[in-house]
Amino acid sequence: MLGTDFNLENLGIYEGICETIVTTCKGWTPNAAPMGIIRRKDKIYVRLYKGSKTYENVLAEKFIVANITYDPMLFALSTFTNLEDSAFEQTVHENHTMYSLKDAQSWVAFECMNTKITSEAMVAELVPIHARLNKCRVKAPNRGFYGVIEACIHATRYQLTGDEKYLKLIKAYGDIVEKCGGDAEKNALKKVYEFL
Repeated sequence: MLGTDFNLENLGIYEGICETIVTTCKGWTPNAAPMGIIRRKDKIYVRLYKGSKTYENVLAEKFIVANITYDPMLFALSTFTNLEDSAFEQTVHENHTMYSLKDAQSWVAFECMNTKITSEAMVAELVPIHARLNKCRVKAPNRGFYGVIEACIHATRYQLTGDEKYLKLIKAYGDIVEKCGGDAEKNALKKVYEFL
């Protein structure tokens, strides 16, 4: 359950899969990696795949920080490289040291609870324990939202040309909306289908 002290929407975490950059630490070296934070009603969780540094750190420390940012370079760099130490900011909360991204619009620290491990991945429920809003009200990028935008683009192209390839693209983006979007994105997709 979400604590009453945390308004996750004000911090950028909405229903659906919110694209964040998760920071973790085991020892002295922080790590950053793009990661979807999954929110369905009042449940929040993350799915981590074996073999990643994030997986190892969460297995050891049971703690993550979800950073909300619109900086595409941070997403690209944290996907393929280790960020410089200067990209991180250290905060101590209740004797726990956490690392966030200095340039994030906001961040939420989560304790990982009720962890389930399979042969491929770990799923952990997330309980918010601390947060900071560095800049104005934000919303994490939601893949479902962008799927709706792409579906709209291809729907207009289909209407103009009648080319069946656009229907396939709409379906592909529709699958992303169904998987990653919240109610708002799913309702918008239904509206797109109505116009075909």
